[in-house]
Amino acid sequence: MSETPNRDAAPEPARPAPDPTAIGTRLLRYLPLITIAHFLIGLPALIASLALAYFAFVQADATQKMQTGGVMPFVTFGTSNGDKDGNQDIALTLTNNGVGPAILGPIEIRYEGRPIATPIDLLTACCTRDARAVRLSTSPSTGIAVRPGETIEFVSLPRTPESEKVWQTLNKERWKLKVRACYCSIFNDCWVTEGMQGLPKAVKKCPANWSLYREDAGNRIAGGS
Repeated sequence: MSETPNRDAAPEPARPAPDPTAIGTRLLRYLPLITIAHFLIGLPALIASLALAYFAFVQADATQKMQTGGVMPFVTFGTSNGDKDGNQDIALTLTNNGVGPAILGPIEIRYEGRPIATPIDLLTACCTRDARAVRLSTSPSTGIAVRPGETIEFVSLPRTPESEKVWQTLNKERWKLKVRACYCSIFNDCWVTEGMQGLPKAVKKCPANWSLYREDAGNRIAGGS
């Protein structure tokens, strides 16, 4: 037997409409948790992206180092008083012992602390008062390219009866020379080398404040007209 609704019963009260302010307050309360959840969900993707970017950077850096190392020059200063052919020539040399060509920049020569500007100045400072009477061969030492394994004799004094006294003096005094040179690779990476045994030091660009040595082409063979 079913019950019939009581028409005399009071109607149920109407439910109040949701309060927007209360809803907003509740959402704000959970907003940090929602933000953390989104961050945790996206964290693996972020880590993967950072790892890929790092590996790409490492690969690019390794590639650049391989390219630079594959063409790296290694220039050293040297001096000798004889060659493989038995000629007794005192020579001042720059040799590229690297695997890539070297672009020679400025060179500075000092004798007993004093800068040497030209080959004639060198002989005058160390060896003789009449340097222009001595036959002295020179070659450019700046602004030229030196192949791997190539040696540049930028000063050469042959031993002859006429040059014997000067030759003997220079043979002793050449060890007092302080020589430093700057050179660059084809990628414009530059180094400074000093002395005969020193390792080159990387620099951003060749120094501009050196007391420059130059060939003085007008006196390439001293004593010549």
